[in-house]
Amino acid sequence: MTSLLCFMLLFNIHYIQSSYLGRLSPDDPYIEIGKDMNLTCVLNNESVLKQYPNKKICFDAKRNFSDKDITVINKTAAMLHVVNMSLSDKGAFNCVLSLDCSNLLNETWVHGQIVAVGLPPDVPSNLTCISYNFDNMTCTWDPGRPTHIHTTYRLYWTIQ
Repeated sequence: MTSLLCFMLLFNIHYIQSSYLGRLSPDDPYIEIGKDMNLTCVLNNESVLKQYPNKKICFDAKRNFSDKDITVINKTAAMLHVVNMSLSDKGAFNCVLSLDCSNLLNETWVHGQIVAVGLPPDVPSNLTCISYNFDNMTCTWDPGRPTHIHTTYRLYWTIQ
C-alpha cells in the first residue's frame, strides 16, 4: 500500500510539472525592498517553440517590461532583470510566449511565480515574559518595523 501511494504521489507531481510548457524560477522568491530580482524562464524543449511559431519568451506582471529588461539566454531560455523592487511589485510574475513582448495579446502562459517584496525582520526588543508556575508563559515584544511579508517569531527558553 505504501509503495502504491508513493508511486501515485510521484506520478501526480511529475504529471503536474510536465503539464507546464516550461519553468519560471526561483520558486516564489522573497525580495528585499530596493534590491534587484532575476527570474529565469526555461521552456521544456525546442518543440514548444515549434508548437507556437513566431512567438518568443516574454514576462507579464503589474509592471511593463522592455527588451532591455529581458536577456535571451538561448532559444528556450530568457531572464528577466527587475531593478529596484518596490512593494507595488509584489504579486504574480508570469512567463508567457507572445509575438510582441511590449503588447501581450494572445499570449500563451508558460509558468508563473508569486513574488513577495518586503524587509528582513528587525531583532525584537523589549522582550518581557511572565511565567505562572512554569505551566504557562506569556511573552510580549516589540517586533520593530513592518516587514510587509509573513514573519514568524519563535521563542525558545531553557531552565538553568
